[in-house]
Amino acid sequence: MNYQKDVSNFMILGEQKIASDLNLKNEQTQLYMNLIKEEFEETAKAFDDEDLVEVADGLADMVWVIMGMCNSVGIDFDKIWEEVKSSNMSKFVDGKFIKNDAGKIMKPETYFKPNIKKALGL
Repeated sequence: MNYQKDVSNFMILGEQKIASDLNLKNEQTQLYMNLIKEEFEETAKAFDDEDLVEVADGLADMVWVIMGMCNSVGIDFDKIWEEVKSSNMSKFVDGKFIKNDAGKIMKPETYFKPNIKKALGL
């Protein structure tokens, strides 16, 4: 499944532009930033209301508008995901991890920061 491609198809049908190069500011990016904020707020409210159905809907909607933002600015999300995934997996040493009191997995000496610039091809 390729979420970004699904959203690309939607955007093309809706006559929205898919960026062919990295471009943070264009006529469409503010729309997608607003949609990301709107969907986050709706999901947070559903969470506070303990409404699992609306939380699930909101999560899917957030992925949708985030993929739309990626398409609008020319980001190949799969490349970014792979870089971030590698970085996050570096938090495990021989399958072991350290958590803080809140349950967050901490960064050991093996951790490396994701090279987003490289993943963007910059």
